[in-house]
Amino acid sequence: MARHFLPLALSALILLFLGCTPADDAGTNAASAWTGTIDTLASGTVAVHNAGTPYWSHDETWQVVEKFRLGSGDILFGSIRSFDVDQNGRVYVLDNQSQEIHIFDAEGTFVRTAGGQGTGPGEFERASAVDISPKGEIWVMEMPKGQLTALDSNGIYQRREYINSTGWDYWPYPGGLDRVGRYNGAVLIDVGEDYDLALARFDASFAPIDTVTIPASPVENESFEHVTENGGRIWAGIPYQGSLEWRFSTSGHFWTLYTGTYELSEITPTGEVLRKVTMEFEPIPVTAQDKARARDRLQWFTRQGGKVDLSRIPNSKPVVSSFFVDDMGSLWVQRVAVESDDEGRLFDVFDANGRFLGQLRLPFALDVNTEPVVMEGVLYGFGADEDGANTIVVARIERPGVP
Repeated sequence: MARHFLPLALSALILLFLGCTPADDAGTNAASAWTGTIDTLASGTVAVHNAGTPYWSHDETWQVVEKFRLGSGDILFGSIRSFDVDQNGRVYVLDNQSQEIHIFDAEGTFVRTAGGQGTGPGEFERASAVDISPKGEIWVMEMPKGQLTALDSNGIYQRREYINSTGWDYWPYPGGLDRVGRYNGAVLIDVGEDYDLALARFDASFAPIDTVTIPASPVENESFEHVTENGGRIWAGIPYQGSLEWRFSTSGHFWTLYTGTYELSEITPTGEVLRKVTMEFEPIPVTAQDKARARDRLQWFTRQGGKVDLSRIPNSKPVVSSFFVDDMGSLWVQRVAVESDDEGRLFDVFDANGRFLGQLRLPFALDVNTEPVVMEGVLYGFGADEDGANTIVVARIERPGVP
């Protein structure tokens, strides 16, 4: 599945009025409690404002129950780079250390290993991501080579494909399969004297379709800047500013999240804003301890002569950090934890129309930089065991009132 780009996705058809959707069938108590608004602007954009009151009633709140973990038994992962899930619930995990793909069935039983370190057919040197194609093939991208290797479902080498982008790498991989079966290869395109990240799109047979740009941040972040003795320049981003995260929607558009203002937007590849979702929130103040930690993290900058002006650090920090989109088009937005026990566990959930359903606290922590996969009521996500070792968590989502 495709991952985010920026320190790291738009869904369903636009409804201009509240019709009979699955969320609407959740119950009249929930519908009457929700205090948000939905308006259609002159531009045609649907604006959804959430006042913070959940749509769910108490007995409609979803529950997430862990089933099992991959990587805590006979097969241990060195470092998970990427993973994907096929239509039968098989899980394919790309291990960065061994350059192998470990395959598990829907019950978590180890099936086989494919790939491995090397330069021969079906081997990898710097694999960036694994995706399962619409035809069931295992597609492995080596971003520094601009090379995609196709294996069959048993891990047998089939062929290699290439995109016009080499010599650079990024994690998580800012591309991959979208929700309508197109493969999106991450490429750099010339923009004046600079470069922008774009997606070269291919169909299920890897025939080229077009190239589209990724949505840009609505705010240009500020940086600390240092000019070296030889005239070079070094920049360090000022901590606690907002960032732009993006994911693919169930209809192949983009969903974006600007964390600075807690604003979600559904945007077409041509830049048309279909839907804008806002959420009221209480700012999290930046404390003196936060500033001290930020200063410590910028020691690489000060060691090279740069100066950190703590007064330029914002007085509040974003309340959300990232998000993902499930197979129903619902948006799971990760909250910034105030308490350490909540780290990676708190999510605000919105339906495909942008209405705030409610907040979930997972029984485990997720790292959503490696984008979770939700399929047929099962959540697959990147986590860690008690010793900090990489695992894939497999959990059941219980959705009362949802067929």
